[in-house]
Amino acid sequence: MARTLGELSAAIAETPHPIGLVVTRGYLHAGHGALVRAAHEMGRAVVLCIFLSHRQFGPGEDFTLYPRDSERDREFAEQAGVDVFWQPAEEDVYPRGMSTEVHMPRLEQAINGVVRPEVLRSQITAMVRLIGLTKAASVYYGEQDWYKAAAMRIVLSDLAVGTEIETVPTRRAEDGLALGSLNERLRPQERQSAARIFEALKWAQELFANGEVEATRLLGRTSAALTRIPGFRLQYVHLVDPATLAERPKAAPGDILMAGGYFGRTRLDDAVRLPDTSA
Repeated sequence: MARTLGELSAAIAETPHPIGLVVTRGYLHAGHGALVRAAHEMGRAVVLCIFLSHRQFGPGEDFTLYPRDSERDREFAEQAGVDVFWQPAEEDVYPRGMSTEVHMPRLEQAINGVVRPEVLRSQITAMVRLIGLTKAASVYYGEQDWYKAAAMRIVLSDLAVGTEIETVPTRRAEDGLALGSLNERLRPQERQSAARIFEALKWAQELFANGEVEATRLLGRTSAALTRIPGFRLQYVHLVDPATLAERPKAAPGDILMAGGYFGRTRLDDAVRLPDTSA
C-alpha cells in the first residue's frame, strides 16, 4: 500500500505495464471490482486510489457520514489483484499554495443541477492531478458516472493529455439499483424504493424505443415517474449528448439519460444509454 508520493512513485516504478487508474472515495464494492477487471483485461497495472475530501461534496451532502473502512478496502483491493493500492493525503492532491483550478464554464452550464460548479472544478482538478501523479495511460469509470467520464474526456482532449477514459457497464443489484457505496446509508424502506430509479430510466428507454423522441415529453414523463418514488427528492433529470453533455432537444440512439436526487441526505445518481432503434 502506498500513502506518500514517494511510496507511490516507487511502487509504479516496479510495474512493467502501463497504468490503469481507478479512483474511488472508498467502501469498495463489486462495481469497483469490475473497473479493476476491465483495466487488467486491457493489460494495465492497476493503481486503485481511494481519496475522500470535503471538496467532493456539495451543500447538504455531509462527507463525514460517508461510509469508511480502510481495512476492508485494503483486503478487497488485494483480493481483486490491485497492483498499487494508494490512499493519498489531502495535501498530496490539493497541495498548499496550489494556484491552478480547472474551470469548464460551458460544461458547468450544460449540466446545471447535476453537480455544483465548484464541486465539479474540485473533482476535475483532482483527477487531472491524480493522472499526472500516476502517469496513468487510462482511467476507468462506471457508466452511472457518465458525466464525470465525459467531462474528463473533454478536459484531457483540450489539454492534449494522452490518457484514455474508459467506461464500464454499471454493476447493479438484482433489483436494478446501481451499486454504490452510499447505498449502505439507505434505510430499508429507502433501499426498496431506490430500485425504482432504474425502473423509471428503463421505462424511458422503452418510451424512446416506441417512438417518443421529443426531449421535453420524454423528460417530463421520466421526471413524473421519479417524483412518485416514495421518499425520493429528485434533483435533476437530463438527456444529453454522450460526448459533449449538451442537452438534446430530440432524443437519438446512444444519448445518455441521467437522473439523480436524495433519500434524506443520501444522494443517488444513475444513467442509461438510449437504445438503438434501427433493428
